[in-house]
Amino acid sequence: MFRNTLFVKLFFFLFIVVMALIPSIYYFTTPLVDQHFYALEERSGKTTLDTIFTLLKQTHQDLSSLENYALESHKRKLRDIVAIAAVSLDRIYAKYQQGELTYAEAKKEAVATIDCFLYDNTNYLYICDYDANFIYHPDPELNGTNGSQLTDQNGRLVVVPMIKGARSGRESYHDYWWNRLGSESPSHKLTYSKDLPLWQWVIGSGVYLEDVKHETDLRKRELIASLREFVRSAKVATSGYLYIFDGDLNMIIHPNSNIEQTNFSTMLNSLTGNPLGQELMAVAHSADNRLLYTWDKPSDPGNYSYDKVAWVRYFPEYDYYLASSVYVDDLKNSGNVLATRLFQITLGAILIFALCGVALIYNVTSAIKRLALVADRIVGGDLTVKARAHRKDEIGQLGCSFNLMVDKLKEQIDTLEQRVVTRTAEQNVLVAALEQNNVETNMLKNANEMLGECRNPEEVFQAVRIIMLKAFPDSSGSLFSLGYEGQRLEVVVDWNSSPSQVGRAYEYDACFAIRRGSSYFYDGGESQLPCPHIGEKFSRPSVCVPISAYGDTFGCLHLECGSLEGKDLPRSQGLVEDIAAYTASALANLRLKVRLHQQSIRDPLTGLFNRRYMDAALQQEGNRASRNGAQVGIVMLDVDHFKRFNDTYGHEAGDEILRVLGKLLRDHFRESDIVCRYGGEEFIVILPDITAEQCRTKAEQLRALVEGSAYIFSDNEKLAITISLGVALFPLHGEEIRAVVKAADDALYQAKEKGRNVVEYA
Repeated sequence: MFRNTLFVKLFFFLFIVVMALIPSIYYFTTPLVDQHFYALEERSGKTTLDTIFTLLKQTHQDLSSLENYALESHKRKLRDIVAIAAVSLDRIYAKYQQGELTYAEAKKEAVATIDCFLYDNTNYLYICDYDANFIYHPDPELNGTNGSQLTDQNGRLVVVPMIKGARSGRESYHDYWWNRLGSESPSHKLTYSKDLPLWQWVIGSGVYLEDVKHETDLRKRELIASLREFVRSAKVATSGYLYIFDGDLNMIIHPNSNIEQTNFSTMLNSLTGNPLGQELMAVAHSADNRLLYTWDKPSDPGNYSYDKVAWVRYFPEYDYYLASSVYVDDLKNSGNVLATRLFQITLGAILIFALCGVALIYNVTSAIKRLALVADRIVGGDLTVKARAHRKDEIGQLGCSFNLMVDKLKEQIDTLEQRVVTRTAEQNVLVAALEQNNVETNMLKNANEMLGECRNPEEVFQAVRIIMLKAFPDSSGSLFSLGYEGQRLEVVVDWNSSPSQVGRAYEYDACFAIRRGSSYFYDGGESQLPCPHIGEKFSRPSVCVPISAYGDTFGCLHLECGSLEGKDLPRSQGLVEDIAAYTASALANLRLKVRLHQQSIRDPLTGLFNRRYMDAALQQEGNRASRNGAQVGIVMLDVDHFKRFNDTYGHEAGDEILRVLGKLLRDHFRESDIVCRYGGEEFIVILPDITAEQCRTKAEQLRALVEGSAYIFSDNEKLAITISLGVALFPLHGEEIRAVVKAADDALYQAKEKGRNVVEYA
């Protein structure tokens, strides 16, 4: 076991961890547990004391409630008895009023009736008139006497206030001190009196308050007895107890019957030498309520050397002091026991963990060592050795993977040469493909540059022919242009075709690629239709790609793929599509340039040349006429009453007049003549190589043509158009061409002054 280096390292590491863990757990756990449980025991002692205090407070509240209830009960009883007696007296008086009795007989019957009202042994009723003369009283010394001057031991009048209270119309209760019947000592008494207005008497009865207090005292003794049983049974920690004493240091309740009902004012605190009772009373009024002192134990009587702690609370209603006391060692005992048990459990768990760890380490390291020995033999060249892989855990998986790796390694060594040859062939194919891609990329780059240098569609067509011959030297094909405003496909160039197809035309939809708007591949079989432009008997694979860009279609590119292998067909189709895309981009750029050029020199409303082009044409024709000794005719013209047309029929009618006039001007003059819109409704015509007479005749013919055939409709009204013209000749009417234009313009104004629709010569 200890010959395994990895096992030794892990074993000593685990041993050091366990040795460091045991004292750490002890020193970091045991003091905290002791402190925590000491605090818990202290809190338990205080809580028990608070519980007794709360119970005593509740007892006092119950007694107070009982005393109030008993007093209210006696008051109701007095009121009911007096009311019953008053009803009886009123009935007797009713007999007097009815004549059944004389007043003397009625008074006698009333006194006899009240004399019978004795209850609760010593309680009675009395009657006196409004002058405080006793009509009836059970005490012979008072019966028949005047009680207006009767006072109690405190000098307070007794009878007069009762009469006033009864006659006030409200319930009248009056308390005073009075002797019981047959008693010489006064007692506190509460009397209820009621007015008898028919008799002009006051009747009343009372109860001695000490009788009420006697009932609550009985209940108090019962509650104190219950509290004594509870206090005696309460425990703090293992040996602590509770006790109650009063302000005179009389022990009211104590678990020790020898101390209960005794006075302990002579007991001293051995630590301070002061009376222990006085110190307990003092701490009851402090914030901490806690007193430390020394005391003896039942197991060691007379030896006052054991630390003890007491908590005291004062209950002022009874002048009681509630205390709980316990030995300090008892408070610590629970924490010590629990800390010891926890440490023992932790120590046992650590030891079990250590043993399991050693077993696990040995299990793992022994398997790893066996794998290491197998690896050493494999390094030595023995590929037949196998690792034991019978385990069901990760090490078993590692052994299986290790064996599989050795098998793969052996297989790799056995087949290495064949795989090298195969890999080399694959690399050669990949290199060839990369080279081909490089060639095609360079070719496409050159093709794009060549197409970008073309200045007209014919150059683009020839460039495509050169590009396709380089890309597909062994294949034939054609480039179709969509001409005649998109109505016909015409072969503009071809390559390797016999015979040549250049100039041959087809319907615009004679190619499926044009119809579909995407590439169309024909495999040469009967499962597909060939494009109409190649014929139904065509049996070689071919591809057609539309040449389109920015929404415009310029034609299609056709390639016959008969000399290509099947695996090269997708690459060839992709290359043809790239070339078609470059071609479409070049043609679109040329068309855009033409459109931009036309837009820069043409007036969009009339289709004639604009003033910008006119300036350049005037200079060019003037210079050429000066070099060749020729003449240039200038005709200025504008529409008669054009402003009236606009104001009357609107600007749309004015624009329509200009469009109609622009078409007549284009159709009337020679191709070499330059017709321009000078501005607004004014036009200029530049006529190179012309005589004065020819220029005048041409202008007159134009005037007559406009007058006879130029008109528009506005709201079903036919509006005729006429023009006025001014004619001048360079260099006859000026040495500078601009001066001749000015002369023609002046002639135009003269024509307008003569009535319009005329030609005026400069």
